[in-house]
This record gives sequence, structure tokens and C-alpha cells, in this order.
Amino acid sequence: MEYDAIIIGGGPGGYATAIRLGQNGKKALLIEENKIGGECLNYGCIPSKAIIELADSIQYLKEMPGVDISVKLDLKKWQEWKWGMINKLTSGVEKLVRSYGGDIVKGHAFIMDKNTVKVGEELYTASNLVIATGSVPTRIKMMDSSLFNREILDIDHIPKSLIIIGGGYIGIELGTAFRKLGAEVTIIEMMPSILPGTDPDLTRFVDRRLSSLGIEVKVSTRVEKVEKREGYEVTLADGSVLKSEIVLLTVGREPNTKGIGLENLGINMDGKFVKTDNRKKTNIPGVYAVGDVSGQPLLAHKAFYDAKVAADNISGIDSIIDYRAMPFVIYSDPEIAITGEKTPKFGNFPLAANGRALGMNAPQGIYRVYTDENDHVRGGAFVLPRASELISEISIAIEAGLTADDIGMTIHPHPTLSEGVQESSEVLHGRALHYKSSR
Repeated sequence: MEYDAIIIGGGPGGYATAIRLGQNGKKALLIEENKIGGECLNYGCIPSKAIIELADSIQYLKEMPGVDISVKLDLKKWQEWKWGMINKLTSGVEKLVRSYGGDIVKGHAFIMDKNTVKVGEELYTASNLVIATGSVPTRIKMMDSSLFNREILDIDHIPKSLIIIGGGYIGIELGTAFRKLGAEVTIIEMMPSILPGTDPDLTRFVDRRLSSLGIEVKVSTRVEKVEKREGYEVTLADGSVLKSEIVLLTVGREPNTKGIGLENLGINMDGKFVKTDNRKKTNIPGVYAVGDVSGQPLLAHKAFYDAKVAADNISGIDSIIDYRAMPFVIYSDPEIAITGEKTPKFGNFPLAANGRALGMNAPQGIYRVYTDENDHVRGGAFVLPRASELISEISIAIEAGLTADDIGMTIHPHPTLSEGVQESSEVLHGRALHYKSSR
């Protein structure tokens, strides 16, 4: 059968491309070596947020004044529930792809040429090819015995001690969750601060929370090697040795481009990434790349967005990427959510002035809205519970060309965390109701 497009990789970028092509009336073949849903649904976004939700729920009651509870956690039963939930999601995705006329083949895909892909002994042909092979954890020599996100999210017990190498978003998210579930946690980061690249004015709230939870953070610290003995031994650059039941390595991810036959295309690369233009096209006519494999940021929702752009262009609909309101979320405690761009003009509203936050016993954080000289919203940064659910209000404002005054004049329900978005916009005009800025 001749397909309109063959898609290699069944993660967010791949399955979304197949669905979007089907919605456009095109016939797609989706090839996945492991599980439909890829890293995100099976081993990353979904299971990590599930364990964070579990940990947050337990910690919330433990810290609420007047509450005295003890919790017995059967992680084996929780893992059964988790995989049941994930399997519902992945089977739902498979049904959606097929409902739009797409076919799915399980196996390792190898590119023969720009129109031909081999899986096992079978050859498949198409007018277009989409590379959506995602990314894999960065591995470091002398640390290969460490666990990665797949393994740590599948364990059947809470370790007594956990060392995390890497203080980026994955390390901070999982370290916080496992500490709340009872593990003694140490986070080691070679840079001078955790969450490198994130505004220190935002990360300071997370720093405080890590300290209050009793998580030991070692910054400006380099790990030389990890050895697995009865437990694990982590040797630092200064010669000292730390011991732990489990070691988790979270030092980044890199594109998954090996062993798929890219060399048969003569495709242009951007470092380790497949180079694409603003229509997700590569230098080879009819060959596209979407998601992690096509460059930063390595986010599932970026892959969803890329997929629509690629599918539209394959379908003859001219579409170009526009990442100006690309949200980025760190599921720390409190959550950090950022979208758009920073500008010199912004309004800050403290979380401590929000009634709903106080009722949640969570007063540490901030709302921030950035505007240009004409009051148009250009970006936002929130550090607060459920920041991930609120940041889209700012993304919509950016896309719609709204002003801070537009947000300030929009009625928000009371009491809610969303009121802080309104009030941070009003701060810019000195009209916040529950806070008087000194600016």
C-alpha cells in the first residue's frame, strides 16, 4: 500500500502527526518499536506526574495544621493502578490513529531512502517521511549503573535513601516527590544553582521548599563515578564518597537518531538534532522531523504543535511554527510555569496575598506578567500550586494580542488561584485590589 506519509516513532510527535494527517484526509503509517505513546505516556510525563500527585496529596495533609495522620503506602498496588491508567491512554491513542484511517506497525524502522522504510523483512513506501523518534536520557561513562527515569518510576518500594545526580527539572521533581514519600534525598548539581537557566528570582521559592522538606542540595559539585555494590557509592570530585540505596541520573536528554538509517538520506543536522525549517521540513524534499529529535525545547506539547504544522504542510496547507507562547512547566513545589518572553516591564503579585493560597497553607510564591511599552502581554512566570494549569491564560493573551488591562478587567472567580493572574496584571497600573506595590 502507498501511504501519504510514514511516521517513525509513536510518541507525542509521531502519533499526533498520524492523527492530524487523518483529520486532513491523508493516509498515514505509524511505526513504533516499543509502546505507542512513547516516553511521555509510558515512562515520563504521565507516570512522573502521577507519583508527584500521590506525594503531594500525602504531604498536603501531613502539613495541614490540626491534622495528625499516618499513611501506609503499597507501592506495588499503586504501580498496578498506574500501568492500568497508562494502558488506557495508550490504547485510546491507538484507537484514535486507526479511527482516522491510519495504520500501525510495531517494530524497528530503518530508512532505506526518503520514500522507503524497512521493518523486519517488510518494505513500506510513502510520498512523505516524518522522523519523530524522540529523545533518550543522556548517559555518562562511569555512571552507567545508575537508574534513569524509566527504572525509578517503576520501583515497587520507596528507597530509604536516594541520590539524584542533576538538579534540573527532572531531578527536582522526582527528588521532591520521593522525599515526601519518605526517602532521604540528596541532589547533586554541578552548576552553582539548581534548575540552571531558570530565573533565580523564581527558583528561590523552590530552594526554600527543598530545605524545609529536608532535602540536601549540593551545588557546584561534580560527580566522578558511580559504583553499584550492596547499595551505591557516589565518588565526588573532592574524593569524598556518598552512599545510597539508589542513584538516579538526570543530567539531560539527547535526540534519538542512531540506528534508523539517517545516513541514507544525507540529511542536514543541527548538532545532534535533525535540522528543520519553519515548516518542519528537512533539506530532503518530502522528509520532515517533529518533536524532540528536531530540537529544543524537548516538550511533549511542542511535539504536538510540531505535528500539526508538519501534517498541514504534507496536506498542502501552508503552516509555519511560532513558538512565542511556548509554555514550560517545572512540577516542583511550588510549580514553576513560564511562557512568552521577559521584558523590563512586569507586575508582581505575591501568592501570600491570595486568599485561596492561604487556605491551602501554601503562601510561598509569586505571579508575574510581562508587558511591552504599549501594555500588550508578552510573557508570564508563575511560582505557585497548579501554576501549570494557569499559565495558558497568559499564552492565550499573547496569541490574542491582549493587554494587561484586558486581563485586569476580566472577572475572575473568588476565591481562586486564578485571581492572582488578574491582580498581577492590575499591579502594572497600580490598581491591584489586595496588594499595594512599592514600585
